[in-house]
Amino acid sequence: MGQKRLLMFVRASGCVCAIVASSVTFASFKNGKTSDVTLAQDMVEIEKFHRRDVAATVSRDTKALTELFTDDGVRLSQGESDDIGKEAIRATNERFKAATPELRVLSYLPETRELTVTNDGWAFEWGYFTASYVESAGAEEKRVRGKRLMVLKKQPDGSWKCARLMSVVNPAK
Repeated sequence: MGQKRLLMFVRASGCVCAIVASSVTFASFKNGKTSDVTLAQDMVEIEKFHRRDVAATVSRDTKALTELFTDDGVRLSQGESDDIGKEAIRATNERFKAATPELRVLSYLPETRELTVTNDGWAFEWGYFTASYVESAGAEEKRVRGKRLMVLKKQPDGSWKCARLMSVVNPAK
């Protein structure tokens, strides 16, 4: 039952992203429109996105989790219905939090393995994550490890949001 609950937690958390840039490979496709300065600015904004994701996941803030996605965002998770559109993502986030009110996320550590930023406002990212949680006060701590593939879209204000997310959760070993 615990793994199923965390699967829902990860699904509700939305974009499982990385904070640690040292393990990331960056690539940029230049055609005269993208400069090193623009790529550096994009990387700063993507890092801000990652920090928002971690904060929203650990706090279980359903509004913040939902706002990580574009309006037409898609979230695909193993064994669950697909969430297509921000409204579906919001509804799933809220249902899960209501169904697991005592669940507490103790840790969430994403690990990006590759991040490619294009000159036309898209970023492609894959990696792993580990998390720990308790289902209620005093309950045994549980750990999971998962994989995720994500497509980010640059917004008109320069920030980034998740357009597509696919994740798989397994018990940590």
